[in-house]
Amino acid sequence: MPKLGIVISNYNGWQDTLACLESLRAQTWQDFEVLLLDDASTDDSVQRLQSAAHRQVVFLPQKENRGFAAVNNLGMRRALADGADWVMLLNNDTVCAPDMLEKLMTQTPPEGVSCPKMLFMDPPDEIWFAGGTLDRRTSKVVHLGGHAKDGPAYSEKKQVGFITFCCVLLPRSVIEKVGYLDEDLFMYCEDVDYCIRLTEAGVPLWYLPDAVLHHKAGGTAGGMLSVYYITRNTLTLRCRGRGAAYRRLAGTLAALKGGACCLAAAALGHRKGRSYGEWRGAVDFLRGHTGRMGQ
Repeated sequence: MPKLGIVISNYNGWQDTLACLESLRAQTWQDFEVLLLDDASTDDSVQRLQSAAHRQVVFLPQKENRGFAAVNNLGMRRALADGADWVMLLNNDTVCAPDMLEKLMTQTPPEGVSCPKMLFMDPPDEIWFAGGTLDRRTSKVVHLGGHAKDGPAYSEKKQVGFITFCCVLLPRSVIEKVGYLDEDLFMYCEDVDYCIRLTEAGVPLWYLPDAVLHHKAGGTAGGMLSVYYITRNTLTLRCRGRGAAYRRLAGTLAALKGGACCLAAAALGHRKGRSYGEWRGAVDFLRGHTGRMGQ
C-alpha cells in the first residue's frame, strides 16, 4: 500500500492538472498514490483526465460541484482508506521540483505538518509563499516573502504560524486528531481554519525550503467569487465563539464598506465586480449563509 496519498482537485483546469501529474511522475520518491478528483468541471476535463489514470492515479470525477473543502475531504478519506500514512493536499496549478516529495517526506519532523518553498511559475525565482503568519484575533494571514527574489533569507527551515493548503503534508495521526476541512466554507479560508485547529491541538507547522514547487497562482475562482468567499469566510472565522452583538457589528461594518465601494463602482459602470463580492459576502455572513454562494 502507498505510504503517501496525494489529493489533487480539478475544476476546468485539465491543462494545469496534466502538467502537475507529469511533475509527480518525475519524482525521485515514488511511494505514493494520487487521488485525482474532478469537481464537476463544465469543460472537457473529465475526458482529458481519464487518460491520466494509471497505476499511481485514481480518478474520482464528481457529478456535482461540491467545492474545494468537500472534494479534498473525499480525497483525504480515500487516501486513509487505502492505507496511506501521510496525505498531501496539492493544488492542480503547481509543478513540483523532482526531489520535492523526497525532501518533504525525509525532513518533516514526527507529528508535524509541513509545506515546501513555493515559487511563482513566472518569474520562477520569485517567492509566492515562504511560510506565513496568522492573526487568530482577525483570522488574517500574511504570506512571508511574497514577490521577493528567492535567496538565503528564505532558505531556513523553521516553524511558522500558517501554511497555505496550496501544498501541505499531513500525517495520518494529525488528520485523525484534528479532523477534516470545514465544508461550510466551501472554498477559501479552509486552510486558515485548519491551521487554527492545528495550533490549538499543539501540532507544529514547518516550512521546509529544501523542498520546492512552482505555482501558477491564477486562482480557481478569481475576481468577485474569490472576494465573496474570502470576505464571508474570514468573518465566519473571526466571529467564532463571539456573541451575537459582535457578529452583527462586524458583519454590518463590512457590509457598509463593501456597499459603499459597490455603489462607487456602479457609478463608473462596473457591476458585480470585486466590490460586489465584498458586499455580498458580508450580507450572506449576516444571513448565516454557508456553503456555495446562493443566486
